[in-house]
Amino acid sequence: MLPRWIVTLLGIASTATATLKASEKVEFQGALYHVHRIDKDKLNTLELRWLGKDGQPLRDFEGLRKELASEGKEIAFATNAGIYENGPKPCGLTICAGKELVPLSLKDAEGNFYLKPNGVFYVDDTTGASVMESVEYSRSGLKPRLATQSGPILMRKGVLHPAFNVNSPNKRLRSAVGVNASTGQVIFVMNDRDDRTKGRVTFHQLCQFFLHLGCKDALFLDGDISDMLVDPDKDAKLTPNTFAAMFVVPR
Repeated sequence: MLPRWIVTLLGIASTATATLKASEKVEFQGALYHVHRIDKDKLNTLELRWLGKDGQPLRDFEGLRKELASEGKEIAFATNAGIYENGPKPCGLTICAGKELVPLSLKDAEGNFYLKPNGVFYVDDTTGASVMESVEYSRSGLKPRLATQSGPILMRKGVLHPAFNVNSPNKRLRSAVGVNASTGQVIFVMNDRDDRTKGRVTFHQLCQFFLHLGCKDALFLDGDISDMLVDPDKDAKLTPNTFAAMFVVPR
């Protein structure tokens, strides 16, 4: 079977898995990325969802698709949000449609989420989107429409996380979100899942790519389980990976 990204490029319909039909594919410094951009004037279309109408976690893209279908909508774009724990429940701040479902976490523990400083990505319908350190957010008084907390923060004001090493051997599949410093455009990035070489990067490499995209602020979302959907076919089999909160642009 052809790798999914080749199927996408050739325009071949696939019922095995949903394809990134409209994603921008960019190769940078030997790594292969999928990029999805949302302009500042379109940020009102971006939502963050975790719980369905029944109060239970949506769990995966299929659950998200069914929830949207009950509203007469489809997925135009979707990707996983921040790191989660059993439930699945987000590890930190989760605000959906202006309602805080999980509070900000400033505790110390093991794992990427707690690799301080961690951070918050949020969208305010008046001022736009931003990424800031969690402690910084806790003092801000902000009340955004949506927010997700994850970790580590990749960079703030162009300064990379102090733990990142340019010579790190730790190359993994990674997803993240950044905000273009000039335009306010939100940029979601995920490595190519199918290319086992170009699709695996270090945190330092990922930061360099966001700088290349014009982002000075960016937040790591998750690792190996990450996935991204753009305009999936109605009969497409969606990745069964479990998520907690998910970003979605419905149509």
